[in-house]
Amino acid sequence: MICTQNRIVNLYKPKGPTSFAMVHQIKKILGVKKAGHIGTLDPMAEGILPICLGQSTRIIQFLSPLSKYYQCTMTLGSATDTQDATGKVISSGDPAAITNEQIKEVFQRFSGEQKQVPPMYSAKKNNGIPLYKLARNGITIERKPVSVHFFSIEFVNREENRVKFDVHCSAGTYIRTLCHDIGQQFGCGAHMSHLVRSGVGLFDLESSVTLEALKEASENRVLEDMLFSVEKVLAFLPELRIKEEFVKPIANGSALPKSAFKTLPLEFKPGMSLRVSNGNDAILAIVEPLVNQDEFEKMDASAIAFKLKRVLVN
Repeated sequence: MICTQNRIVNLYKPKGPTSFAMVHQIKKILGVKKAGHIGTLDPMAEGILPICLGQSTRIIQFLSPLSKYYQCTMTLGSATDTQDATGKVISSGDPAAITNEQIKEVFQRFSGEQKQVPPMYSAKKNNGIPLYKLARNGITIERKPVSVHFFSIEFVNREENRVKFDVHCSAGTYIRTLCHDIGQQFGCGAHMSHLVRSGVGLFDLESSVTLEALKEASENRVLEDMLFSVEKVLAFLPELRIKEEFVKPIANGSALPKSAFKTLPLEFKPGMSLRVSNGNDAILAIVEPLVNQDEFEKMDASAIAFKLKRVLVN
């Protein structure tokens, strides 16, 4: 997977277009047939939107669960039907008496494991239909709360009723719903008025590129330095190394016996994802353990200890 078209673009999505539209533009600029983004950004949001190109789309499932970082502005005093600045006001109140200390206290209350009800204006599906399509037709359905995790919610500053804060949260978390829920806590209503996604895994604002910069680099044939390799973005996964004679079998989709492995992580267990290499730079596959390290030690040399989740070598 050394081809430019099989790498990852850390795109900076501007406010306005959909994530899908940005993928379409990338395909057009770079001339790739296949591309997919990691974590949808609402049209009104901006910031990091990593896009996998060509065969690197195979790794989207391993990047999507990564935690996310955001810079948010919340406006106190009005709640909207979309929970952001694009919607119509459904309730309002006076936030003048709310102090910065009270805001910080509420941030602490929302930190950690939380239950969050997905908003109607979202891409979540009900019987195959995105919720936002139902909402646009005036249909509201019951949504079950889902578990999310706020690793940190940090107060930055406040200008009148606009509060800026930074968030580090689990994948699948709605920041506009956090703003709405905080407004409910205060009783004055609140909505998200600005959002920048500032981090996903190793992707950050500093390494992000605009469509315009990408187009110019493509025309001047200097794309290489702007793109990420599969190996670099999956470096966070623990590594397994296999013997050279097992490279071809794994490329053919064969599960590997215990005797195939040269080195293993100190700890592993079922449910984890691990990257497989033969000591070179390339990642051959992603596997999941069927046993933990203690059980692995007791297995026969011919026993299968890991199941293939994705083959990345042809």
